[in-house]
Amino acid sequence: MQPRRRTMDEEKNASGITRRSLLMGMGLGAAGIAAGMMGCAPTAPQPAESDVSEQTDAVALKEPDETIDADIVICGSGMGGMSAAVTAAEEGANVVVLEKQSILGGGTNFAEGVFGMGSDLQKEAGVTGDLKELIAIEMEFQRHIVDYTLWEFVAEGAEENLVWLMDHGVEFVELGQGPYAAIRTQHMYVDHRGSNMIAKLEEAARSLGVDIRLETPGVHLLTDNDAVVGVQAESDGKVINVNAKAVILATGSAGENEELFNQYTSRVAEKYMWCGAQGLTGDGIRMACEAGMGEPFRLMAPIVGTTVEPLGVASHLASLGAMNPYALWVNQNGIRFTDEGLTRAYTTSVNAVESQIKTFSIVDQNLFDRLVQEGDMNVGWGYYVNKGTALSDAPKELERELKANSENVFKADTIDELAKRMGIDPATLKNTVEEYNALVDSGADTLHGKKPEYLAEVRTGPFYGFRVKGSKVNMFGGIHINSNVEVVREDGSVIPGLYAAGVECGGFQGETYGITVPSSCQGISLSTGRRSAKNAAAYAKAK
Repeated sequence: MQPRRRTMDEEKNASGITRRSLLMGMGLGAAGIAAGMMGCAPTAPQPAESDVSEQTDAVALKEPDETIDADIVICGSGMGGMSAAVTAAEEGANVVVLEKQSILGGGTNFAEGVFGMGSDLQKEAGVTGDLKELIAIEMEFQRHIVDYTLWEFVAEGAEENLVWLMDHGVEFVELGQGPYAAIRTQHMYVDHRGSNMIAKLEEAARSLGVDIRLETPGVHLLTDNDAVVGVQAESDGKVINVNAKAVILATGSAGENEELFNQYTSRVAEKYMWCGAQGLTGDGIRMACEAGMGEPFRLMAPIVGTTVEPLGVASHLASLGAMNPYALWVNQNGIRFTDEGLTRAYTTSVNAVESQIKTFSIVDQNLFDRLVQEGDMNVGWGYYVNKGTALSDAPKELERELKANSENVFKADTIDELAKRMGIDPATLKNTVEEYNALVDSGADTLHGKKPEYLAEVRTGPFYGFRVKGSKVNMFGGIHINSNVEVVREDGSVIPGLYAAGVECGGFQGETYGITVPSSCQGISLSTGRRSAKNAAAYAKAK
């Protein structure tokens, strides 16, 4: 069933939105979040256009141009939001989906696959194993800062949720490798793109009568006392109030919001390039804070691999410069500080980047030519630049960046000149290169233990330098949930009517993305999406 739209007379006399619910109470920690997420510092509340006496610690909503009644409203349409929408509709709820962008899917459009068990692909491959062993490895990797009560329901629902996707026509073309516990749980989407899965869920949602609104971001929550009773959204200059019995926030965390990144993670945004979907600015986190959650909870940046700005993960030149274990890495002082073979570890190499003020890689002409002409099975970026690909686009990308006077790509005939262009002391860099070449000649890296097969000399000019940054492909956390996927306050008390789904659920992650559970972002989003929908639907029925 489609959510019912009110008549003009009903609009004028609507009883669902009271003066009190037009003014949402906010705690001190949330005040700054509401003010555009600008560093999350407390600021004075903004006065409403009328009745200023009621504005203490509150956010003023606008008078709506349209009001919709629904059981459940969902903000966001990635895996978390769309799995929630379809599941809630299957539970008999009237559902509205609000999507900020002009297309559905968000960051899920670029996902490679999803975590799960129970597929024919696994049966044919003879895959067996205990998922709790995977979770135990993840707990150990994260030094037990992650919440087992959250991971537990993801593992327990892995088979049911995967089968549910397949029942809705989602196809999987192959299994990813299972490096941990020998369990191959990663199911690859068609073309390794989650957009194909989103299309299937959109088809199911529309057939169930879900009202999907594009370019309609949720802006504020509607509350009645301490309960959440809907969302105020905006679309094409119009204000829309969606009155609902429950709200699910699934806006994909805050990957583009550098101020949140700097304040609530241990990393520094300047050292990373945002390579994810547009529009992931922390809208759901802000709204949860407005509703009284408190400060953003356990924000974490799952940095995956390294790159060269502004080239990104699909660039041949970026793979040559930043995902290349044969290169020489130095810091802002021209000192070699790590084993460059870490580039093949994807997630831990970015910790080495974080350890320095700046990181540069250096390759000589011989290595440059070999990778352009032949490629190498150790150079590439996941499914975006496949290992072994001849990096034939690198020369034209190089010329484009040099012509634009890039601050991240450099070329020079000598090491001295390269150092000057990168802002490094020439004498120090020249000494580092000489010491490194001596290690290459000896066949053993006695300084950092780089594998002998990755040792490549830096002798033949011209030479190339690249400013290396981490690839920030998404964000994790921000919203504090319990195992029922309800949003909770800092003391653990539930905010009635408010749920969360997807990667903005905090508690699944520590400081470093482990990839212990392959395609964990999609697996968590699927599990929290379906769980939040079932619980929200039950809550709505009881209202």
